[in-house]
Amino acid sequence: MKKFYALAAALFLGMGAFAQTTYSVTFQVDMGSATINSNGVHVAGSFQSWSPSTTSLTQVGTSSIYSTTVTVNAGQLEYKFLNGNAWGDDESVPAPIQVGTNGNSNRWAVISQDTTLPAVMFGGAAPAGQKAIQFKVDMALQTVSSDSVHVAGNFQGWDPAKSQMVNFDGVHRYIAYVGKTDSTYFKFINGNGWSVVESVPSTCQASSAGISQGDNRFYTDTLSGIYEVCYSQCGPCTVVPTYDITINVDVSSLTACSTIDSVTLAGPINGWGGELMSDPDGDGVYSISYMGVDSGDFQFKARYHVAGATNWEGGGNKIVTVSSDSVVAPRCFGNDTYGPCPTTPPTADVTFIVDFTQASFTPADTVYLMGNFTQWSSNAIPMVAHSQAGQYIATVAQYCPGTMEYRFSNGDPSNNSNHEPVPMDCGVDNGVGSYNRFFARTGSADTVQHIYGACSFISVEENALDAVTIYPNPMTDVATIALGTSDSYTVRVMDITGRLVAGMDNAQGNVALNASEMGRGMYFVNIANSKGELRTMKVIVE
Repeated sequence: MKKFYALAAALFLGMGAFAQTTYSVTFQVDMGSATINSNGVHVAGSFQSWSPSTTSLTQVGTSSIYSTTVTVNAGQLEYKFLNGNAWGDDESVPAPIQVGTNGNSNRWAVISQDTTLPAVMFGGAAPAGQKAIQFKVDMALQTVSSDSVHVAGNFQGWDPAKSQMVNFDGVHRYIAYVGKTDSTYFKFINGNGWSVVESVPSTCQASSAGISQGDNRFYTDTLSGIYEVCYSQCGPCTVVPTYDITINVDVSSLTACSTIDSVTLAGPINGWGGELMSDPDGDGVYSISYMGVDSGDFQFKARYHVAGATNWEGGGNKIVTVSSDSVVAPRCFGNDTYGPCPTTPPTADVTFIVDFTQASFTPADTVYLMGNFTQWSSNAIPMVAHSQAGQYIATVAQYCPGTMEYRFSNGDPSNNSNHEPVPMDCGVDNGVGSYNRFFARTGSADTVQHIYGACSFISVEENALDAVTIYPNPMTDVATIALGTSDSYTVRVMDITGRLVAGMDNAQGNVALNASEMGRGMYFVNIANSKGELRTMKVIVE
């Protein structure tokens, strides 16, 4: 199991803010790469007037780790380890974890509670087998929230309130220790909730480097380092020009199914709280205008509201690059590309089956189906035992919209830890570091059958469709769909709104998929064999 350590734990407001408050701090250092000096191992720092011989560390059992516990004042703490008891025996602290201002090369922490510091390598940036990432975000162009600044990412469970950054040199910081080969994806938050998360410009998103991690920042180096930017920018803070922009969202595919009460737009510009859009001519295209928007990426999602329920667009955040006063072309609700909504297929039942027979755990008492049609966990549907042991089934009756995003929950859906981990290869980015399943309806009664947590579909023949592949993926000009010759197949290629862009019947062997029939973006390939078994695969056109 990988271990993660977080060094920075509280906002530093000046030493006076912690007056008369002390805490217990345990220092640890791994001396595995050093020959121990006959004068022992010591730590010196701001807590003891930088005396090199006063505070000695003791070996922990027969390990290479030495430690000591002392009482320190709350607030900023600086220190160094010494292999000996005099200056000259002190370690050279690597740049990624130094204070780093005005030539200050000390280690640092901010203490607001009893703390055990990680057992870093002597003269190293991180514990053995790990790397250190020092996140630094300049908030000069922001009004800092009273809830302080946080960083959230896959290294800490995407918790917006867990990893508070510290500010003692005008820049907010946090140090995380992760495995050397771990890729780290993250965002900065001006506060402690997802409603105040930054808009990451497209040029420094993971997706800009060909990494399928949506609109998150990324650190993929195997070495320790510093990640330093201005909040919501890709480099140092720069004042940017502003423009006026009008956003248009087509909801005609929704109104074809039911009456909606209102449509709102949410994004960083309104703290993700949502603002009312309008449709004065009644054509199903809702609009909203903003004045003085910063140039660069404008991120948002539309939402529609029915009977008090809020329904968000699926996928990652929608992005418009602002470089002039603009009226943006209409985009179909839920789609990442621009153009009219497709024709909605006839209303029909959709049945979901999920199989736990390959799981390494016992399913919960109740398994749930949740999706954009249940407001996710709010109205999740309890599934019932299927006729096949280890399988659960639920039917969404007379479903109208053409597409569905969903996933399963092994137990209480209000607990995120119960949610199915949908693999990236068969999911759509949900904008918060994970993926949802996606299905485009045929217009007849559909049945989708999944193995829990896997891309594989349940089949009468074990893995009957698993051998089907698409390559290259992502594609630029032409991709090959390798179907094999053991059966004949029906192939349908759809965009994320469910619009059919290509189709083949009674197909066998290798068939070509031409990018000329599609624009840039993500598409889903539904492949059905002669038994009606279905597999959905994702393909990216670059």
